[in-house]
Parts: sequence; C-alpha cells; structure tokens
Amino acid sequence: MSDDTLRDEILGDDGFANWLRGERLSGKALAEQAQARIQAELGAVSCANVNDYLCRLLDAEYEIYLETERELIEGAVEAFLAADDTTQSKYPALRSLLEGLQGRLATNREPREALIAVSKSLAPFYKLLTESFAQSRKTRAGGSAQYHVAFILNQLGYQGLYERQRTLNGTVDFLFPSLAMWEKDRRRCTVLSVKRTLRERYKQVFEELSATRGLTMYLMSTQTEAEAQKDITAEKVQVISQQNVYLVVRDAIKHARFASEASVLGFTEFFCNELPRLKAGWTSDAGSVSTG
Repeated sequence: MSDDTLRDEILGDDGFANWLRGERLSGKALAEQAQARIQAELGAVSCANVNDYLCRLLDAEYEIYLETERELIEGAVEAFLAADDTTQSKYPALRSLLEGLQGRLATNREPREALIAVSKSLAPFYKLLTESFAQSRKTRAGGSAQYHVAFILNQLGYQGLYERQRTLNGTVDFLFPSLAMWEKDRRRCTVLSVKRTLRERYKQVFEELSATRGLTMYLMSTQTEAEAQKDITAEKVQVISQQNVYLVVRDAIKHARFASEASVLGFTEFFCNELPRLKAGWTSDAGSVSTG
C-alpha cells in the first residue's frame, strides 16, 4: 500500500479524518461547550464583563478544540475498529493496514519486535491524521466566533434584533435588525462582519460593504493581542477607516495601540455604547416591520 493511497483515504471532504471529527469538532458543538464552561465561571453577561466574557469564550473554545482533537487522534484506531462494516469499507487501505497489524500482533511472539513493527507501520497514518487536523484548526476559527458573538448579543437583550448570514448582494454575518427592515429602509440597518484575523480577508469586507451601498459597517477581529501585533497594522486601520468601516477588537488591543483612533472600537465600547445608540434607529416605528 502506497502513502498516496492512504493519503487519499484520510484527507479530503469524505476522508477518514473528517469522519473522525464528526460532530464533536463542529463549530456549534465547540461553542456550546465553551459557553457552558464560561457561564459557570463568569455568570451573567453585563457591560462590566462583556470584554472578558467574549475573550474567555474565544480562548476557552480553542482550549476545548485542542483537548478534543488530542482525544480523537489518540482514539483514532479504536474508533475505526469500532465502526460498522459500511464505514470501514469506505477506507479499504486503512482497513487492510489495521487488519495486517492485528494479524502480526497475534502471531509475533516477540513483543519488542511487534511494537517496533506496529509503530513504523502506523507512522504515516498518524502523520496524515495530524496534518488534516492542523489544517482544520486553521480554518475553523472565523465561523465559530460568530456563535459567541450571537451568544453575547442574546445575553445583552438583542435576541430578535439581528439576523445571521443574510444575503444582500453578498452574504453578511450579522444584519441588524432584519432583512425586512433592510428592504424597507436600509439606512436604519447595521452590518457586522466577524473575522478571526485580518490578513487579506479584510478586503472581503469591502465587497460586503458594496452591498450596503455606503452604510457604515463594523468589522470585528477576534484575534489575541499577540496575533494582533503583526496582523493589525496602522496601515490596515487607515485603509479600513477610509472605507467607512469601524474595526472592533479586544479592549486590550484598543487601549494599548489604538486608544486615540476613533475608527477602532473595543468590545465593551461596541456592545455597550455603539449598539445601544444604533438600536434606537432599529426599534423606532419597528412595529410596522416584521423581523421574520
């Protein structure tokens, strides 16, 4: 069996690694675990703790992800052997590898030699599995952060005053208060886009912004202070500001690097000053507009 054959079975949308991840590493499942953990730790969300709350949610979810990832990789062989025949038949090269190793263990009377043989034979399998999980780790964070932003909004009383993943001309992460209001009077609406890091992705927001036809937009970056040192530059902030976009970051990043920059808001300022101000425009005469 070649390494390429095993690679094809482990990687990809229908690969063994994705089957192994299943629902345990879905963004929603991880977010719910983090929310339960941090609620028990911090209690109710308020303006006094909203920055710490969102930061802890984001960081706790990553911790849970790493814990779950380790458990899945360590239990990968056991999970495959426990799977039904239909599942195992999807990965014939892997099944052949593990069946051959079981046979070798059963007949080899030298435990040391058997252990060495098994470890060498499984090395490519674990290398590919680890590679797949590492790639998934890089791509998961942006989408899962939206679950935490929605959680904070609901806890602060904004449930029913926003809709997620609405298609205007492009898809936006959060539309306040509703598509119905947008269709009636878009000047009263607010758009929030959530990204883990900026890198080049902040340019995607400009495409989303073009769908809003000049409305002010908020771009939230959930990255840590360490990540922001390299990623959130003064040049990027200037470009973002010129596009009529406010950048929303962790309070520590705002205070340490952009204290005098009006176009950069901390989490607390956004949730507890900016949104309440904007809310007046969403809710006045809102009874005439259905929020679906």
